[in-house]
Amino acid sequence: MINFYGQFRTKQHGFSIVEWMIAIMLALFLTAGLLSVFISSQRATSEALGGGERQENASFALQLLTRDLKQAYFFSQATGENKSLWNLNGASVTASLDCLDDISSGSFPASGKYRALWASTIPASIGSLEMDCLDDSDSDTSLITDSDYISIKRAMGLPQSDDYIAKRYYLDIDTTSLTVYQGDASALTNSVVSPVWRYIHHVYYLDSEDDIPRLRRLSLEKGKMVREEVLVEGIESMQFMFALDELIASDRDGAVHSFVSASQVTPSDWDTGRVIGMKISLLVRSLETSPNYTNSSTYQLGDFSFTAPGDGYKREIASTVLIFQNSVVSVDD
Repeated sequence: MINFYGQFRTKQHGFSIVEWMIAIMLALFLTAGLLSVFISSQRATSEALGGGERQENASFALQLLTRDLKQAYFFSQATGENKSLWNLNGASVTASLDCLDDISSGSFPASGKYRALWASTIPASIGSLEMDCLDDSDSDTSLITDSDYISIKRAMGLPQSDDYIAKRYYLDIDTTSLTVYQGDASALTNSVVSPVWRYIHHVYYLDSEDDIPRLRRLSLEKGKMVREEVLVEGIESMQFMFALDELIASDRDGAVHSFVSASQVTPSDWDTGRVIGMKISLLVRSLETSPNYTNSSTYQLGDFSFTAPGDGYKREIASTVLIFQNSVVSVDD
């Protein structure tokens, strides 16, 4: 057809309403599919990262504990639990600033009381807590009940001859005595006092803040036990089973004859060296919840059962068994 101006006019064709609706529906389906793939990929990545984080936290926590505990009872050439060998050289820690166990044994031997190793459980009532130093009276933190804690006193695995730190304690050790010195005391420069071993008192325990469980540690410094920063987050429960030698001292052969919980280790067991090893079990929790996930599983840590409260956190158990060396072995801490 030719219009008034002599130009050809062609008939224009566009998309109909139905065609537009079909195109929109196809686009929506494609978008939904891509979105579903993206969300699934994001969730898989998040789960992988969460699982890796739990495993990393568990590995680091076990490394910290075993590195310390494998040297339990270590006092170089001497026997640290033989209280008659100690020369405190004026060293002392006020009871209110120390970590005392159930028989009031603190960082140094006093009144005939001293334990190189001791453990217990945080009770439901903090008023029944045997080691008062764990309760920091901070309203933002809370101790995790039913979890175990442990006190370790020993000499550091390798001696040192310089770089002494004033706030630390050191031991001059031979087969007949353990003499305590603090930091840069002038006696440390005396060639007679060599080698010198750093003296360690650590207490490991669990607390939580803003619903995040953490592994914490108290350490001995000048005249007090100091609360260190958080060591590892995500440790929700810590349980110990202790390896015991024979009950009768004359029958002991250094072999494991039973595994018992901390509450079943008697004062005599702690005091006579019957405890020769332990199993450490940790329940490690994710730091964030997983969407559309409910955890009501029961986890067995030694003789302790933990049932998840139906929350969205994923958990897993990590454990290790170690035997105390109880001998003169140099290990770099």
